[in-house]
Amino acid sequence: MAIETWNSSYIVIWLCLGALMMVLIFGVRGYNGKVTKLGATGYSVIINSLALLNGVALGQTVYDETAKYDFWGSIGTVLGLSLPLLISGFILIIFYRYRVIKYPGEIVVKGANLEISKNYLLGGIIWFMFSDLLSAGIGSMYIIMALVGDKRGVIYGIIGLMPPIVAIWLVTKYRKWIFKYIVWVLRRKGLLQVAETNDRQNK
Repeated sequence: MAIETWNSSYIVIWLCLGALMMVLIFGVRGYNGKVTKLGATGYSVIINSLALLNGVALGQTVYDETAKYDFWGSIGTVLGLSLPLLISGFILIIFYRYRVIKYPGEIVVKGANLEISKNYLLGGIIWFMFSDLLSAGIGSMYIIMALVGDKRGVIYGIIGLMPPIVAIWLVTKYRKWIFKYIVWVLRRKGLLQVAETNDRQNK
């Protein structure tokens, strides 16, 4: 799980700052509409890689070599990996919020549906939140194993695989929550675009 030479808190700090810098660049360029599909993929890969390395580094920093089953090392790995992804998702929500305020025509209410223009900021938000929930779910399996040991840990660890399934469900709900929030922001500012449906136009 751990890389022995990575037992320095400075490495954790630099990796977190690196992930923060990349997500801010992603957000600014996405806000200005300058992110391509390849660019969005590149930013996502880099940020996920930095989060993964941060999980390893933080896990090693709090790792206890004297413990047979190290609980704190597992906790450190999970938090080090999932928190940067969670924060990245929330930062991109802020940029996306200001993006749709600047270009309200990208979200149009048409009847009971929303018509949303393609935007890589939104894709980044969903991806980081899903990655966060997925890594936290898988990490919980190792935490359980660290608590109860290898034999029973395997049995209880299977239960830890349930969060990835829950993660998919939560992301679906979370996506709806994002759009409800964005629509609320646009409506409050008087920028919400409402298109007439065919039924209304025919009347």
